[in-house]
Amino acid sequence: MEIQEAFGIRLKELRTSAMLSQLDLAKLSGIERAQISKIENGTANVTLETMEKLSNAIKVPINELLNFRYQKVMHPFAKWAGGKTQLLAKLKELMPESYDTYFEPFVGGGALFFDIAPKKAYINDSNSELICVYECFKNDDDFNSLLELLDEHEKNHSEEYYYSIREMDKNPFFNTLPIYVRAARMIYLNKACFNGLYRVNAKGFFNVPSGKKEKVNTYDKNNMYSIKNYFANNKVNIFNGDYEEVVSHAKAGDFVYFDPPYDTLDDKDSFTAYSKDAFGKEEQKRLAFVFDELTSKGVKVMLSNHNTKFIRDLYKDHNIHVIEAKRMINSNANGRGPVEEVIITNY
Repeated sequence: MEIQEAFGIRLKELRTSAMLSQLDLAKLSGIERAQISKIENGTANVTLETMEKLSNAIKVPINELLNFRYQKVMHPFAKWAGGKTQLLAKLKELMPESYDTYFEPFVGGGALFFDIAPKKAYINDSNSELICVYECFKNDDDFNSLLELLDEHEKNHSEEYYYSIREMDKNPFFNTLPIYVRAARMIYLNKACFNGLYRVNAKGFFNVPSGKKEKVNTYDKNNMYSIKNYFANNKVNIFNGDYEEVVSHAKAGDFVYFDPPYDTLDDKDSFTAYSKDAFGKEEQKRLAFVFDELTSKGVKVMLSNHNTKFIRDLYKDHNIHVIEAKRMINSNANGRGPVEEVIITNY
């Protein structure tokens, strides 16, 4: 089963990198979309004939389809604005060949973090609910309670139930709840809300409407246990604070990957914030200053952002790689098309 899941994840990674939907791949390969979905979910065996069709459709050699690790497969446990699953191949291509400790100060869903599974890492995010989930992977009792509560959320799911769970953060004692309660709420809302969007209002209250789903699957059991085992066997430091404080621990030879809320595009139709604290132009300038400070210390740094003149000017002294990505979260389906991004490196 593990190798099927690993192959499915690899197929999805290559498909999204090629900017193809499952329907696009079905048309190009002659394989039914439902079967492609099963393959990507790791529930279908794949024949050599099917591999050849997929290889030709995505235009990659078969050995690229098989270029995966299946012993400990991990992938994000939540859908996240700005998630990097579709860009993993390019990000890994531009990563340094070697480094000591890995830092990801805006970890979000952790697509790159889970894929490379560093032995030593510092991860951080300003979203305290998201960090509650990461913390649960480091404690057996919290982890088991998290899965039990997610099962309860799935069992009780309805429109009325969704909104009752959504309202929990308005309780003045919400932040004193056990972390597994807050973590389970975060995952459930992420899976049940409209388009997997995590958004809060100016007061910090989650305000995304229901996705009107009859049934919600909140987690992949194998993936959750793989993540738990990873945390148990590697040194991962988890923070919920300012990114600058986290990277102050970085030394020469370490690697920092910045995936901050993006600079806004000219059409102003891009989602860049998932906390009540806006990440505007001044924050982008502060981040560029931190980037340069790390560079002067001999830290290897990579950063993702929108391809705007403002960002290009901020990082004009570094290597700027322009790539094409696809907006995955937008209230308007027509707004989920191609968009230019940059990957910036100081090495």
